[in-house]
Amino acid sequence: MSTQDKRLRIGTHYEYPFGGMATRVEWLPQGPDDWRRDLAMIKETGFDSIRIRIGFDSTLDEVAQLLDICQELDIAVLFGFATFYVSDRFLAEYPDAKVVDRQGQAYPLHQYDYRWQRACISHPVYRQQRDQLVRDCVTRFGDHPTVFAWDIHNEPSVGPGDHPCYNPHTLAKYCQDLADRFGSIAAMNQQLGTDFADFATVDPPRSADPQPTSFWRDWREFTVRTLNEFLLGGIQLIKQQLPDVAASFNYTTPFHLEHNGQDWWVANQVDYASHSNYPSKAPEQAATTGVRIELLKALAGGKEVWVTEFQGGPFWDYLLWTGKHIEAEVNKIFSHGCRALYFYRWEPLMVGPEPWINGMVDADTYDTERRLATKRVIANLRPYEGIIATGQTVKPRVGIYLTREMVWAANARHAPLPETVNGLYALLLDLGYAVDFVTQPFSAACDLAVVVIPFMLAVSAAERQALQSYMERGGRVIAELPMTNLADCQSVGEWFGLHCQEWIRPIYFLVSGWSMNDAQGRFGGFAFHDRVLVEPSTAEAIATYRDNQFPALLATGPGGRLLIPTFALGRSYYSSFHRGVRRLLRDWLLATLPPDIVIEGPPDEYLSLVEARVIESEQGNLLFIINRSGYDWDVTVTARGYPPITVKLPTYGAVHRLIEKQ
Repeated sequence: MSTQDKRLRIGTHYEYPFGGMATRVEWLPQGPDDWRRDLAMIKETGFDSIRIRIGFDSTLDEVAQLLDICQELDIAVLFGFATFYVSDRFLAEYPDAKVVDRQGQAYPLHQYDYRWQRACISHPVYRQQRDQLVRDCVTRFGDHPTVFAWDIHNEPSVGPGDHPCYNPHTLAKYCQDLADRFGSIAAMNQQLGTDFADFATVDPPRSADPQPTSFWRDWREFTVRTLNEFLLGGIQLIKQQLPDVAASFNYTTPFHLEHNGQDWWVANQVDYASHSNYPSKAPEQAATTGVRIELLKALAGGKEVWVTEFQGGPFWDYLLWTGKHIEAEVNKIFSHGCRALYFYRWEPLMVGPEPWINGMVDADTYDTERRLATKRVIANLRPYEGIIATGQTVKPRVGIYLTREMVWAANARHAPLPETVNGLYALLLDLGYAVDFVTQPFSAACDLAVVVIPFMLAVSAAERQALQSYMERGGRVIAELPMTNLADCQSVGEWFGLHCQEWIRPIYFLVSGWSMNDAQGRFGGFAFHDRVLVEPSTAEAIATYRDNQFPALLATGPGGRLLIPTFALGRSYYSSFHRGVRRLLRDWLLATLPPDIVIEGPPDEYLSLVEARVIESEQGNLLFIINRSGYDWDVTVTARGYPPITVKLPTYGAVHRLIEKQ
């Protein structure tokens, strides 16, 4: 599909009978009669397309039969690959293809270890076979009228285990990379602080080093480049024959560059930006989904954002047993302006090690409440697909500043960056603000009204100066202390003019922390996980700890427009969603920044479970309201620039309404 094709795609994975677990018999083809029966029911459910993933065990003649049936039934196909799986026979023939982690452990552990990558992506035979399969598929199916887009890889990484991949083929490639970049071993030793005799004897480090110029960082950056090259190189194989098709790969998490090599900061180099969405607990889900979609939108540079793997049924972490969950989360995704969503997955005949994630259908039957709910959700969305497929969410005035360097710095210090970012996003969302992400070096000319910084330790002197200029011209900044150790807090605190005395992290089997009061001495919520005791300063304490009266929230900087929590603000809110913390922030923000959305009806304690968002397009403006609570509410929603609208909001469900600007 060209990204100019403004159609909303709602589909499902149809991995059976192709691709996947190599020689597992339950993945073997069952024949055209089964495919035709499944595809007819897929279409009856309301899906317009399927996603297939072709692996080394696939038979291309059978793939051709499936595509022809899809063409007959007017079902489009997102053509994907499952080359992360190789057979045990391949590993027996090429034992040097196994992924190796920094502990020296090789993967897979045995024939029942189904984790991927099952082969090192630098292994020459694996790469040759991967590349040949892609070429063969593009040559044979590139002109098939039902194939509208390509997906080179799903949920990529450099492998399982502890910081892979130390496979000999990867190490040899790294040695050659060092030689190409540095020219001489002396230059490399001087730059990286090493003392190797020659490039052939280079052994990558096993221990993390937080310094951005360290040997460890150089090695892990190489693993990231290797994965990027593997993915982008695969796309180029497609583009060599089909230069105008849309091609991409499917991300998982943006927060683990150092460990798994997945680099969201190359999203602008693909034709559409794609990621997986596996729903979690109710209040957390609003944040985790919002963070990934909005971050990907910021990184993709205006390209479409898709959810190419949406868990549509029971899963180990969070059980989507009912259609109510599906209704809320599908509407959530499209309320952010996503252009495509693929349910995972449609496998009524599948059995084996993961039967609990069959998704919408159960073994040998289509009759599940999840499928019927999915059918209803799709039917309810179709009348508005023109708005969703062409519209944009309202431009945010609040942003989270998250750079690639912050991810690296947090990874190297084992800082809980995901919880911090998700919590900050949730806090802003619950206060009624649409949230953007700033992903490149900060500019003093930033047009956002508020910028939130989750990991200040990675902010350079130039970025700090830009932030200072931004505040001087009226911008507001919320900046978290790093909460990794006292020295790191002191390093950041010096820039703020604060002296950090003591860093405290309680050890308890449950979340532990402290109570806060606001400036008038009233209860102001809870601070969890970590805190820093800061000596008295000229900064205004807008909240203090109840046990010792040390400041918990400090307003300082030009005009008091810099807010510094002395506790783990984002992570704390993510653990509690406490209304008291919302009140403290609301008092600091509301005087100059009215919210984008005001929700009235549910008690304040439930506001983390209700959210609303507007998509605007030339075809109309669509208001989404989503309820993750266990109660029906009479809700009045006022979006900035629109008149109030009152609706009956069902338990764990969603509604959408066309609205007109005032």
